[in-house]
Amino acid sequence: MQPQSIAARLKALREMKGLTKYRLAKITGVSETYIYRIERGSIANPRRDTLQKLALGLEIPVAKLIGDPGPLDTWQLVEQSLKAYIPVYAEVAAGMEGVEPVDYVACTRARAAPETLRAYRISGLCLEPEIRPGDTVIVDTALAPASGDLVVVLVEGRASIKRYREDAHGGRWLEDNEGQYQPDGARIHGVVMEYVRKLR
Repeated sequence: MQPQSIAARLKALREMKGLTKYRLAKITGVSETYIYRIERGSIANPRRDTLQKLALGLEIPVAKLIGDPGPLDTWQLVEQSLKAYIPVYAEVAAGMEGVEPVDYVACTRARAAPETLRAYRISGLCLEPEIRPGDTVIVDTALAPASGDLVVVLVEGRASIKRYREDAHGGRWLEDNEGQYQPDGARIHGVVMEYVRKLR
């Protein structure tokens, strides 16, 4: 593996995608300083998981980044095991600009995680037994809900998780442990894509 060729390739591919080092760092979870050091060639042997994250953020095969075609099936297996690091927030807010995450949760994805993915730590009763206090839900704020989806709903500034329902006649309602509700006055913040269960 040629460190200089990786450095040159990373810089060229990043610039070709129109990404700054800062933007690539935000997408991948790899620090801007680390990306800078790879591009300068001062990191002679970048870790494989770091190269995987960078390739995923650039939406290219790892082989293209390191200049090694490698067996296709091997690279496909490697890329399928990549992790996306989603910021976890303590509470849902209308505008998340400037709000610092309390943690990050890793999830396996085939592509770089879009900016619309967020994670929230659950506190209080929500939708037991499916969602319990301490669980972390990963939410896509750009996805339109389909009947049966779990959704994060904002009502009068408070967030909770409900199940979204829709019938063939266009009727819509929300369900939780207490029963059914019409979504009037409720704003759907996003669709729950997956959740991480807190066991202890």
